[in-house]
Amino acid sequence: MDHPHIDQASGGRGEEQETREKILSAARQLMAQKGYKGATTRKISELAGVNEVTIFRHFKTKVAILEELLKDVLDVREQLEQGLQGEFANVKEMLITYARTYYHLLVERKEILMICIVEADNYPEVVKLFSSLPMTAVDVLSAKLAEFQEQGHLPKSDPCTAALMFISTFFYAFMAKYRVSLDAPIINDEEQLYEHASEILLEGIKRA
Repeated sequence: MDHPHIDQASGGRGEEQETREKILSAARQLMAQKGYKGATTRKISELAGVNEVTIFRHFKTKVAILEELLKDVLDVREQLEQGLQGEFANVKEMLITYARTYYHLLVERKEILMICIVEADNYPEVVKLFSSLPMTAVDVLSAKLAEFQEQGHLPKSDPCTAALMFISTFFYAFMAKYRVSLDAPIINDEEQLYEHASEILLEGIKRA
């Protein structure tokens, strides 16, 4: 996470914000390396250069730290929308580009996402944040498919269902590769997966 500009004129408020960012940065690094349980508040405090009392002044619990990290890494709407900007030769090219953007976002966040999966049973609030990533991806793609339909580039159908099926394909591929460690040729060749999934979706829409 980029550190926000600290307004020196704000005095203590600026220092407090800087301390908060140090804590989050240390927690993100440790959770990625050691997992949620391994990233103790003592280790977070040591890496951040603050004492544990300071951590609990900013965050009531370690779960609150994880929730704050999730809000940051799962805020992907702008990046997904940027991936759909510009002109595309056809709908298939748009789908492949979007699939690539979404899958890369998952891979970039795989450590935090895996922590969410492991801790899901213990902290239901984490699951709600975790599910926001694929649902945001569905929402953005659904809007784009509806736009193509209005322009006459796609036959009328339910864009939300189509987007949900498309996004589910890549979420499953991501989970199979990074959670289950499934060694399958189609999962290891992401570009082929993007193309095949796009072709299947378009064929399904045309037949609907």
